Amino acid sequence: MIQARPVPQPVSGLRAWPASAWRRRSEPRFRLNLALLATFLAASIAFTKVSEDYLDHDLITRWDVDFSRWLHVHSSSALVSLFKIVTYGGNVAFLAVLTVAVVLFLLRRRAVEEAALVCVAALGIETINAVLKLGFHRPRPALSYVHLDTYSFPSGHAAGSAGIFAVLLYLVARHRRTLIRLGCAAAFVAIVAVIGFSRLYLEAHYLSDVLAGISLGLAWAAACLFVYELLPGGSLTPRLPRRAAALLDRLAAD
Repeated sequence: MIQARPVPQPVSGLRAWPASAWRRRSEPRFRLNLALLATFLAASIAFTKVSEDYLDHDLITRWDVDFSRWLHVHSSSALVSLFKIVTYGGNVAFLAVLTVAVVLFLLRRRAVEEAALVCVAALGIETINAVLKLGFHRPRPALSYVHLDTYSFPSGHAAGSAGIFAVLLYLVARHRRTLIRLGCAAAFVAIVAVIGFSRLYLEAHYLSDVLAGISLGLAWAAACLFVYELLPGGSLTPRLPRRAAALLDRLAAD
């Protein structure tokens, strides 16, 4: 008796992904998603490494104290006054006002999904950072020029500025020419670097606080953008709470 040969079943799930990825390797959208995923992984690893070194009291904790003391010895009153202004670029109140302004601008242009992306990115990074501060409960530097009652690790200014400005400048650079994209990338690096250094110069944070904050913000922004680009048409609103999605739709309609 001749047995019928089994019908080959299509390869599915994770086993099919490498073959599908290889076929799509030349597609711009696939390359973009791959770059966002790589950014998320790299930033997450950096944050984990800095956090682990802090918890284990590795070499970076000694660099923190030494660098903080060096800045205090070599600081000037003029630069302290300047950085007290610059540091507002990463302040939660300033970032909240900026986020609301951008969201209203996007809703005016009927860009509801982009507005939803900005809301998720901003609310998410501030919430995550606040929870992590409570978890690590690291005291702030003793020689700080500003007096704050919150914990030090990770830096909220660094995390918020990296997470929010990354998404905003991404939306500006999206679908633009290469020169504009490079300009937005340079602007992002400059903004985050200046705000991060202002926290160090004012001695509101240690070096590891700022590095962890930047890594955290970049990881969160990359994750948000990866999901946004992965969804068909960037359809985030159906995945938001019903009242939040309805509010965005109402504001866009008005």
